[in-house]
Amino acid sequence: MSDPVSRARIAPLAPLPAAPAPSAAGAADRFAAALAQAQSAPEARHMAPAEIALRGAVSSIARGERLVEGVIQAAKRGATFSNEQLIAIQTGVYRYTQELELAAKLVDKASGAIRQTLQSQQ
Repeated sequence: MSDPVSRARIAPLAPLPAAPAPSAAGAADRFAAALAQAQSAPEARHMAPAEIALRGAVSSIARGERLVEGVIQAAKRGATFSNEQLIAIQTGVYRYTQELELAAKLVDKASGAIRQTLQSQQ
């Protein structure tokens, strides 16, 4: 990946350009790109679009978790970060938390729907 957040994790002492502000259009573009990439995988031929989207979301959340863990480990080793790197890290953490909150809401909605379905069958 060549986005500023990935570079911050790989090379914390290298100067980085300012990270762009997250936007809904950017998130939709990233989602569409992840979906297209997942659909092109050989095992994706037998998956439903929802499963492909879920796998993309899970991999994105895992990538965010690795970013946060990498930054914490670098800080523990005494790495110092420039202002640009700190902004890139903040952007990555913000994106990660937004994806995590969305996943939590989806799980909550799905469990509520299942609970309602089970109660209506009694």
